[in-house]
Amino acid sequence: MHIKNFIIALGRLIWMNKSRQRAIEKIALNMRDKCNVISYGFQNIFESAQKVGYRVIRYPVGKDSLLGFAMIKDGDRIIFSNSSLILSREIFTIAHEIGHQKLHLSETDKIFIKDIDFDEKNEFEYEANYFASCLLMPEEKVRNFIKFELNEKHRSLWNGFDIARLQTAFSTSYEMTLIRLKVLEIIDGELFDRLKMEKIEQSASKLLHRISGNVDLCKSSEFKSLPAEVFEWVISNYNERLIPVKSLQTALNYVDLRVEELDKAIINVDQEKDDESESFDDLLRGMD
Repeated sequence: MHIKNFIIALGRLIWMNKSRQRAIEKIALNMRDKCNVISYGFQNIFESAQKVGYRVIRYPVGKDSLLGFAMIKDGDRIIFSNSSLILSREIFTIAHEIGHQKLHLSETDKIFIKDIDFDEKNEFEYEANYFASCLLMPEEKVRNFIKFELNEKHRSLWNGFDIARLQTAFSTSYEMTLIRLKVLEIIDGELFDRLKMEKIEQSASKLLHRISGNVDLCKSSEFKSLPAEVFEWVISNYNERLIPVKSLQTALNYVDLRVEELDKAIINVDQEKDDESESFDDLLRGMD
């Protein structure tokens, strides 16, 4: 993903009328309440999304691949994020895809939206960006952080460390934090440029390290996570002799597990398979 395009896209909110902005902000705040977010930012947005009913899939598909997607499949609401991205970007992706689920897959007849990047010139992307910003950095929480954690430090005295503190509190990228502050008119264009230059000169990871912040936000997790139901279904089919052990291992490879590592109470590794056992690919086709 091109950072420049990401920044431009996230900042393009001017076209939305105030009524639509307020509606999206309200939906985002309701989602925070539903996720029981009581601190400034999400403790773990991936777990929160699962708890409110989304099937969350995280997989490292490469830094130059898609960012994520949102879809509805057989009544399940699925969101996918590319864990090859740095963690802060992946967190924004999940928030963005929740936005698509709440705003577009619910309000229209669409069942699938794929995001190669977030700068496509259409209203769905702008709205999902705005939703993600409100979800991750609601205005009241941002102003409270400035008041209570930064002690209302005068804006002219702000530096990269202050942005890094905000970034850690809200689990956002340095760029997204700056853009949100500018959109909320907390900082002006001149200060935006100065703080952006500090990040270019020192790097966000160095700034976070200096304040003992969350440096993981600047790293990719390469995390692999599929809904538990997928593996329950595969193991059940294996135990019922519908697929061979080779197909079971193919499924487990997605999360770097070996058949031998599974609990023997869950699976019978030693059972013999019939030559006529259906393959894993055949079963997957049967689900379509």
